[in-house]
Amino acid sequence: MRGRLRSSGTRARGTPFRVAAIVALLLALASGAGRRANAAENSTPPDGARWYSLGLLTGSIRLDPALANYQWDVAPRFAWGGQAMAGQGRWALGARMLETQTTQTANVGGTSGGPEVRATSWELVGNARLARSFGVELLALASGGLLHLGYHPDQMTIDVSGTPVVVAFRPIDEWIGGAGLGARRELLGAWRAGAELEWRRFSMDTAHRNGSVIETQRQSFDDWSVRLELARRFGR
Repeated sequence: MRGRLRSSGTRARGTPFRVAAIVALLLALASGAGRRANAAENSTPPDGARWYSLGLLTGSIRLDPALANYQWDVAPRFAWGGQAMAGQGRWALGARMLETQTTQTANVGGTSGGPEVRATSWELVGNARLARSFGVELLALASGGLLHLGYHPDQMTIDVSGTPVVVAFRPIDEWIGGAGLGARRELLGAWRAGAELEWRRFSMDTAHRNGSVIETQRQSFDDWSVRLELARRFGR
């Protein structure tokens, strides 16, 4: 903030009035801040009250570096979604949808590009309050559900010794589960903000070339996500 001093012949006579005006302004601001703080405190539901919320999620997901062995782009990706929760006391349970996307390079038949991979998860989520201080709740998180990997386009044509061959990319559905930590704070009215850090794991069948042999195996992969939530609470 930039200030500017200015001298005047009427400074001595005007100083008491200016000081009084500044004090009155500070008192008014303090009173308003106090009312907002009380409103925020009163908006926090007591432990025995049941509440419901609908929230929007946004953040970033870091895919397992091992997926790079299968030509996936594993750089951090933007993620978005939503969740609906119901809670009482320390506990809350709900459902979440989370989506991100990346690319998988084909590298076959002289083709350098590849399809877009869209990862969509539908999960049951739960959290338990570990502690609460200065209006912020620290939460333990757990989740589990179904992960859908879809490709777009879901097929491509490659040239094999002058013969066009169509390669199809089938969608993949696998179970996924995770755990993490979160923080939540009530805002003005019925709005609340949250932040979450979560680790998740899923498995899928993989194939890779080992010399002249194609080996298949079932392999587990992890991802890490950082999310922000803005939610609207309902109920008392």
